[in-house]
Amino acid sequence: MKIKSPPKANILIVENQIESLKLLSRILEEESYQVRQAIDGEMALIAVETEIPDLILLSVDLDKLDGYHVCKELKQKEKTADIPIIFLSDFDDFEKKIKALELGGIDYIIKPYQQKELLVRIKNYLDIRLKIENIRDSNKNLEKKLKLTQVSEQFQKQVPLESHLLYQAIAATNNSIIITDATTADYPITYVNPGFEIMTGYSFEEVAGKNCRFLQGNDRQQPQLEEIRHCLQQGQSCNVTLRNYRKDGSLFWNEMSLSPIKDESENIIYYIGVQTDVTDKKRANEQQQRYEASLQKMNRELYELNRKLYRLANMDGLTEVANRRCFDETLEQEWQRLNREKKPLSLILGDIDYFKRYNDKYGHLGGDDCLKRVAAILAQSTFRPADLVARYGGEEFAIILPDTPHEGAKEVARRILDSLRESRIPHKASDVKPYVTMSLGLGTITPSLDIEIKSFLDQIDDALYKAKKQGRDRLKTVCL
Repeated sequence: MKIKSPPKANILIVENQIESLKLLSRILEEESYQVRQAIDGEMALIAVETEIPDLILLSVDLDKLDGYHVCKELKQKEKTADIPIIFLSDFDDFEKKIKALELGGIDYIIKPYQQKELLVRIKNYLDIRLKIENIRDSNKNLEKKLKLTQVSEQFQKQVPLESHLLYQAIAATNNSIIITDATTADYPITYVNPGFEIMTGYSFEEVAGKNCRFLQGNDRQQPQLEEIRHCLQQGQSCNVTLRNYRKDGSLFWNEMSLSPIKDESENIIYYIGVQTDVTDKKRANEQQQRYEASLQKMNRELYELNRKLYRLANMDGLTEVANRRCFDETLEQEWQRLNREKKPLSLILGDIDYFKRYNDKYGHLGGDDCLKRVAAILAQSTFRPADLVARYGGEEFAIILPDTPHEGAKEVARRILDSLRESRIPHKASDVKPYVTMSLGLGTITPSLDIEIKSFLDQIDDALYKAKKQGRDRLKTVCL
């Protein structure tokens, strides 16, 4: 069979974040992919109906219809059910990822994208889709042969075995035909056609009077053999795939249809077996399984590499909490998301009291250790995966609390202050307490595109300044 050469794949990008949509389109068009775009779920369904794409990059959060709804609709229709769908998300949310895969998504990629990784994943999924299409084409050819075989079986049941026309038809087919005597206990072979001799290498003279089990050689531990014995005992038909061996000892996979032939009194007098060599099909399936196993291994390795790269790009090397870059990106994303959902966002800014004096007294190594311990206390004071603790700069820290009302955020801040007091990290140079304390500023807002994030940060920073002026080791709040 001629293998198809990879075409320029048609990829549909469904993304309501315009900058992300432009970036993805540019990356894929530079790789010569045909790119189409949709900015909401309804447009995506219309685009698929107009022309079925080879692959869909589908954002989870969409207007009108979200990504899960779009995926569900596509998987329910026969003509779109096999389109591979890669989900795109701003957040590494385990529950959302499981939901996407359960709905039929083949992958779940977290923004921001790693361009090389993204392109490798897309190419791999498109290669798999092409291989599957080639295997399906091969299967269609095999099904045509099987249909001819089944027609031949029906024909054989309707006319006497001695018919010259029937004999000519059986002799001419490329399939292997075996007829055994069902009136004798061991079902000896009474006829094989030329197709059998070509397939196995045995002549009729070599196999006449034998039971067909010799084709399995010593490979007798095959459950399909028990299925054949059961059908013979019950006088039924069966279809099985067996490992058989040619005269030269080489293995081939034999797809066999076994059917009884009855006389006028409904007594079974013969069994006819129609055999098809499906070795190439089995090898193609095994190759596909090996390819998919290799792809899964590569994806796991890419996932681990991506996690490491993400940590390097987004983590503060000293404290092992998020860095300022990660804080800025996360705050921007949450601001846009919570603006759409009309939900509150709380933010805490914190400053270690008299930290310069701490460095002067305990040295910079001691100061580094203090920063690590404070960062760990902050991280332990937040419980939800969406909460983000970041090193804001120097001895300053910030905590983003999405979808958190003012009172809930105040509880987190009080927990931080209490935990610091309980830890009693020595700070003899402090004018507040003989141990490390923090001053905290807290603000809560329902984000709006009419309000600048900087204005929100400035007001929380002002609350932090008041906490310091009023004696430190305390919390000051602002609710907008």
